[in-house]
Amino acid sequence: MQRSREGNCSGVGVSWGRSSRLRWSIAAAGLGAALMSAVAMGQTAATATAPAPDSDLQEIIVTGSMIKRANAETAEAITILKSDSLKELGIENVEQALSQLTSSNSSLNVASSVGTFSGGGTYPDLRGIGRGRTLVLLDGQRLAPNAFDGLGVDLNGVPFSAIDTIEVLREGASALYGTDAIAGVINFKTKKNYQGAEFQVNFDHPQQAGGGSGVADFTFGHGDLASDGYNLLVTASYSKQQELQATQRGFSAQGFNPGGGYSSTNFPGSFPGNVVDSNGNLWQSGYPACKGNPQLTTFFGDCSYRYGAATDLLPETREISGMVEFTKALPANNQLQIQYFWTQSEVTAFSGPIFYQFQLDPASPYFPTAGQLTCNRGAANCGGLPPNLTGINNVPGSPNFGTASPVLAQWTDPNNSRFNGNLNVEQRVLLTFSGSNAGWDYSAVANYSKNTNDNRNVAGYPNEAVLAPGGVLNGLINPFGPQSAAGQALINSAYINGVYQVGEYTRWSVDGNASHPLGDAFNAGTPATFALGATVSGERYTNATTPYNDLTSAATGLTDSSVEGTRQVQAAFLELYVPITKDLDIDISDRQDRYSDFGTTNNGKVQVRYQPASFLTLRGSASTGFRAPTLNNLFSPPFLAASSAGTIGSGNPFCAPGHYNAEFTQATCSAQGIGLFGGNSHLTPETSQNFDLGVIISPIEDLGITLDYYRILLKNRIGGIPASAIYGDPTTFSNYIVPATTGTYAGTLPPSIAEASVCHPYTQSSCGYINLQNSNTGRETTDGIDLSIQYVQHTPIGTFREDLEGTAVTQFLEQQYNGGPLLNLVGNLQIQGINPAFRWQHNVRVDWTSPGKMWGGGLSDRFYSGYIDEFPDGNGNQRKVGSYSLVDGYASVKPVEQLTVLFGIKNLFNTSPPFTNAFQNNFASGYNALIADPLLRNFYVNLKYTF
Repeated sequence: MQRSREGNCSGVGVSWGRSSRLRWSIAAAGLGAALMSAVAMGQTAATATAPAPDSDLQEIIVTGSMIKRANAETAEAITILKSDSLKELGIENVEQALSQLTSSNSSLNVASSVGTFSGGGTYPDLRGIGRGRTLVLLDGQRLAPNAFDGLGVDLNGVPFSAIDTIEVLREGASALYGTDAIAGVINFKTKKNYQGAEFQVNFDHPQQAGGGSGVADFTFGHGDLASDGYNLLVTASYSKQQELQATQRGFSAQGFNPGGGYSSTNFPGSFPGNVVDSNGNLWQSGYPACKGNPQLTTFFGDCSYRYGAATDLLPETREISGMVEFTKALPANNQLQIQYFWTQSEVTAFSGPIFYQFQLDPASPYFPTAGQLTCNRGAANCGGLPPNLTGINNVPGSPNFGTASPVLAQWTDPNNSRFNGNLNVEQRVLLTFSGSNAGWDYSAVANYSKNTNDNRNVAGYPNEAVLAPGGVLNGLINPFGPQSAAGQALINSAYINGVYQVGEYTRWSVDGNASHPLGDAFNAGTPATFALGATVSGERYTNATTPYNDLTSAATGLTDSSVEGTRQVQAAFLELYVPITKDLDIDISDRQDRYSDFGTTNNGKVQVRYQPASFLTLRGSASTGFRAPTLNNLFSPPFLAASSAGTIGSGNPFCAPGHYNAEFTQATCSAQGIGLFGGNSHLTPETSQNFDLGVIISPIEDLGITLDYYRILLKNRIGGIPASAIYGDPTTFSNYIVPATTGTYAGTLPPSIAEASVCHPYTQSSCGYINLQNSNTGRETTDGIDLSIQYVQHTPIGTFREDLEGTAVTQFLEQQYNGGPLLNLVGNLQIQGINPAFRWQHNVRVDWTSPGKMWGGGLSDRFYSGYIDEFPDGNGNQRKVGSYSLVDGYASVKPVEQLTVLFGIKNLFNTSPPFTNAFQNNFASGYNALIADPLLRNFYVNLKYTF
């Protein structure tokens, strides 16, 4: 049997005792009151227990404070999630858990690892202002960020099996925690003083093929701190997510919807391939039959390849984690705890076939004839002449195949399966000494954490020197049709797998804090208390390519590099809690940080709580915040990748008929461009101003209502200027456009297909790109309202719980570059790769528990309001992405005391995501991968056995 001696905070917000329900509801409200649903956000209906009487409410430390106090005495806006309840919903990892938060609006998840360099990670993003602006803690202490993304802690590295509760502070907290806490704090709290053992498994099986998953975890605890003087906790977990391909779901199988405004292809990487003659004219081979193209569209009058259909929606993922924690009670009311955890996440993603551009050998048996070629995408791509292909060289409009000038073949290899991946390892050692003596509560902590990650090619990446020695395509390879056995064997022999980049981010810190009451100077019935603390920490970041990268850099876009960055930080902070009256108190905190690389910053926060009546509590806070550039922001090595999911011509005024010029030709505008990404050592910190105001009402027994207003002003934002802004105004951003100066694409921007042949390395004069490296851009302002309503009904047939959690965004203004206009993102997707600011999203839940708690069940609905799509439809009209609603249901039974069996259905009505023509940081088209459920209807079974 599980036993716990932790404070009563762990069950707040979802179970209400009969004798003290009203006061307990106010206590829950004091913790933030915007507490999530009875199953998803707190204890489940099947396992809920009545809270202890008010007199037993222990003083505890809640996220956002250093001072122990009774539950009802905090003014912070906090949401608490119970891991056991989340698991019973079929939730298998932290990414899925945080998707239940309406205050969260993720911009990068596991699905984003398909075709990107995200490090295979998942990152929280409270308020949607960017993943690096939400601080992630494990047991109140920082973790090393992902070595490749570098903006924040990868949630895949948090050992979910060890988590007891997740406390989400929904307001700024730099005054206490320092950098990154601009939007709030997520604190994962592990199980404490656990005795017994527990085994739990969860199996997910979608109704349609692909994407099944499963997880198994084990927890063992021995020893009671009070009676035995020690506690040992051991947890372990293994999970696997199977691959889900775009072709396995109807909403993504086409990867192409011109009527909806999405018509991206691998152009000019068609199949059969294209030919670029010595005059730069573009000719299509094999049209209109286009034999051998499995993802064909002839929409453009050529043999384009729909790459959006040839990709994963979800990559295959495996995760193993474990944690050992030993706590020893010491004399004089002290204790010592040592904790070690290790998590490994392995991601393998299919991102569609590779495409090539090589010079053709006139002696090749596959050298094209004029009769097999047509002008590609209009006469403007063929020198303005009609495609009269009756001869070679001497007929107007025919390809100019002079032997003295290079002729290029461009094609997508339909037989290629390109798999990339990451092996991501997070580990930490934490040593904590704490105690309480002579009126002082104190703790001292030594913390060391490390994230190691690698980028690897798993399959389908060639050594292009084998295919085209000296840049000239081997005559065995046919770019214009099926391969011979010898040609395919040569291609297969070029494939080499390996790790091409490794990264490591380490972080250490030593900190301590103490608090002490000052006395009840105002006769408020509660003494004023002050706390103070200090911390010293250091960080180190390394990133390097491997010798293997030399063989595949044409495909990876990485120039050989090896970088290192370090910093040290010293900080001091204090907090003062002052009850003015029994119903009014103030909390003031302040922190000063000194960074070795950019200087000193000071941030403060003032909080006020006022309870004029037993059923009404008012609270408010004002604070400043900051975010230091991460070492990855500063020192990440430069690399090339597709600049955006769209084409160079998307929104480009020079890409309209009649406006083409030497730099932006019709062919250039139709192609996907190249972007240079990476760090910038000249970055300066971001700063913020935060304001929060809330009201908590408990008008009747068992009913709690909370309304919280928030406002965040972010300045000096760190990020790249979006490609859409640069392409949309190339005159203003001329300094960000680096055209090629020599070679085939002299004077213009090469397409992404040419990256391997002209940009190796990116510094050579034949390369052209737009600069998307990190910079301090503009500002963001967002405000909105969180609404929480919980109601509990006790009836002869059982207990019912109704819960509504919602967030309305009333303003979200983003300035993409200094001096630029403020874009309104509320209900409007104007920036590629992020979510819009949803006007409204909610979680609604109804749960039931039988009188004997043997049976339980529930229904829930997750809802996202519609928004304006990023691009217009095929007729140039603004298009609307529809609202999205997911209904889930479950039923549970406890046939014996030790066993709980739960059956559930996610996406009960098999709802497909609404179509969008934007890409949310992956190659898959047609749906919003950051919020949508690509699995559709999904059945799951959860078994939990305690002994």
